[in-house]
Amino acid sequence: MDQREEKGEDIKRKRGKSSSSWSKSASSSLPVDLISEIFLKLPAKSILRFRSVSKLWSSITTNPYFTNSFESRPNLLFFFKKDDKFFAFKISQDNRNPSYELNSYSYSQPIDSYSITFPKGCTFTINTESVHGLICFQKSGSSVLVWNPSMRKLPLSLRKPDKTWKRITFFLGYDPAEGKHKVVCMPNDRASESDECRILTLGSDQESWRMVKTNHKHLSFPYPNGQCINGVLYYRGSIGSDHVIMSFDVRSEEFNVIKLPWKGYWNAMMMISYQGRLACIGSIDENSLLMWVLEDAEKHEWSRRNFLPLSHYDRHADKFFKLIGITNDGELIYVPKSVHEPFHVIYIDPIRQRFRKVHYRGILDADFRLRNGLGDKPVTGFQFFPNHIETLMPL
Repeated sequence: MDQREEKGEDIKRKRGKSSSSWSKSASSSLPVDLISEIFLKLPAKSILRFRSVSKLWSSITTNPYFTNSFESRPNLLFFFKKDDKFFAFKISQDNRNPSYELNSYSYSQPIDSYSITFPKGCTFTINTESVHGLICFQKSGSSVLVWNPSMRKLPLSLRKPDKTWKRITFFLGYDPAEGKHKVVCMPNDRASESDECRILTLGSDQESWRMVKTNHKHLSFPYPNGQCINGVLYYRGSIGSDHVIMSFDVRSEEFNVIKLPWKGYWNAMMMISYQGRLACIGSIDENSLLMWVLEDAEKHEWSRRNFLPLSHYDRHADKFFKLIGITNDGELIYVPKSVHEPFHVIYIDPIRQRFRKVHYRGILDADFRLRNGLGDKPVTGFQFFPNHIETLMPL
């Protein structure tokens, strides 16, 4: 090794020692509570990296109080699977940028992206929205997978709740009062109604599947996805010939039935969270976007609102974009039906009748495709999750 190489290695060693000494010095000079507060303002990927810096930082960031307190700003999460690769992206859906102009086009970069190796031949369907940072899959067959995108690991596989159930429907709920996620699973043979249900609590107090009666014999529908809002899980169902919305209180584990205010176009409606309440929204004709908002579940009271359709803001866009939800700021989110470069997302404020179209650079561009061997064909099978927050909950 010549003198230049020896000098270079010496600099690296000094830098490593300096960084280690700085972290130890900073840890010893700052109160633990202050370090914890600083970490709570960082993204999940930084916290996971910092866990290897020192035993103190690891103990702070793995403490149950810290992991329960950690919560990021809502963003748009989406992913796709290609062969044995699983690609995940997180982009900002925030409109509070000072340079943001209404009724205009803008550019942005992904906040985070990564890929992991997924078992070959493994197919799955999505049964829930992002529920306080976690997402549920159903693998081919009947096994249930629970995924925490922030941890950058493969989903957790749960055993089948009842071997006699040939088909199952499952949903994911979250109780904000106790900070608990629960998986709700029911048999579904698509022919007969049932009042059977199994529930499993995730996390540090994870338990076996428990039997709970639904109090209402019904047939549950896994599609479209359920919605968990303020500790109440909502999903579609039917009792006899009547379509209904079933509600499940995640904390008390009680089921109730909510009657619909309309008939005839149930399949055109999707459930979303709107201003902290359940809402059903969809296009029933080319000239209007209809939304029903649940005002009182016990009295089955709904309010109706009509908005201008996507084509009013961007002509012919309805042929290429689809509605997936609404941001906490009240903007409708439209994503491309077939994903390719350039990758755009349209946000519409239906109250103020304004829109913005954002081009997210670095997603499926030529460099990304070349590095990952994707070729030049459109990528299919994208799954989108609006208002996704990061969680450090271990699985």
